[in-house]
Amino acid sequence: MSECKSPQKTGVASPSISSIGNILKILQSIFSIMKQPADTIPPPLLFLGAKLRPGLSARDMAARVISRFSESDAVNGEIFQEGNNVMTALMVITMEEIVNAIQTEAKVSVVIDPGAMIINASGANAGGPVFVVGTNANITAGGGGVT
Repeated sequence: MSECKSPQKTGVASPSISSIGNILKILQSIFSIMKQPADTIPPPLLFLGAKLRPGLSARDMAARVISRFSESDAVNGEIFQEGNNVMTALMVITMEEIVNAIQTEAKVSVVIDPGAMIINASGANAGGPVFVVGTNANITAGGGGVT
């Protein structure tokens, strides 16, 4: 029994929140482990590629997930054959609900930075040619939905 390890953790000190320095260290450690933002799609590629996307299909998503069941040794089978296959039926229902939630409840918010939109205009009047150059001075916001 004397050779058994102690149930107490060694070398782990619980952080003390008795000083402002320790609180700042805790906050810095929280922000240092946050995930990096995802890579953004370049605007020209998004402009051209968005119209080519097929959209969400619960049946296609379920088929892709079900086809990967063998990677996890999950029960697999044809859902539309005779007999019940609870796992594949559950996956189809899950994907239908996910697609429904995204299409009916998702909200898209867009923010355009000040100075990001450049305006050029030209024309003429009785006094001669008129040229205008400008930009957006305020933060511009917009919204939309997922289809």
